[in-house]
Amino acid sequence: MSKKTNIKQLVKRCKNQEWAAQKELYLLYADEMMSIAIRYARDLSSAKDLVQETFLTFFKKIDQFDEEKGTLGAWISRILINQSFNDYRKNQKMIFVGEEIFTAEISNETSIIEELEAEDILNLLKELPEGCRIIFNLKVIEGYSHNEIGKMLDITASASRSQLTRAKKLLRLLIEKKSIANNYSKSSIKTK
Repeated sequence: MSKKTNIKQLVKRCKNQEWAAQKELYLLYADEMMSIAIRYARDLSSAKDLVQETFLTFFKKIDQFDEEKGTLGAWISRILINQSFNDYRKNQKMIFVGEEIFTAEISNETSIIEELEAEDILNLLKELPEGCRIIFNLKVIEGYSHNEIGKMLDITASASRSQLTRAKKLLRLLIEKKSIANNYSKSSIKTK
């Protein structure tokens, strides 16, 4: 039996509200959703809550899933991203600081950020302000356009672009700080 057939059967059983099928499907996708949730949540506890809320929503809306329109994993991750924005809207308004300052700072040079490994970027993203982190995730990692991001977050496409520029600038500064710190610690070890 192929994985695709197995997933189709799991979805069918979940639509019939079979608890064992729901558990199996959850276990199949939980790690993948957690890796996405960590990028959007403030901390690990919030990420776990986000994954749980996502699956609760998913099982409530499973009858709406149409395999002709996309994969199950993509549908669940879309629910997760939407759930994270709903949580932000309920709890607070995202603050996008100084967007007009960063619109003119776009450069054509190859950036340091583009040379990093994904894991390095994810670790650095945790240090960014929330608005910058979310837009960086949506644009660079998820691949949404600035117009789509603007609609999701109820901001303009130019605000999304400026926040992405700001995120890249802040990441560059963080990388430089860490590079200087690493070079300092290496040189101090050699001199001892």
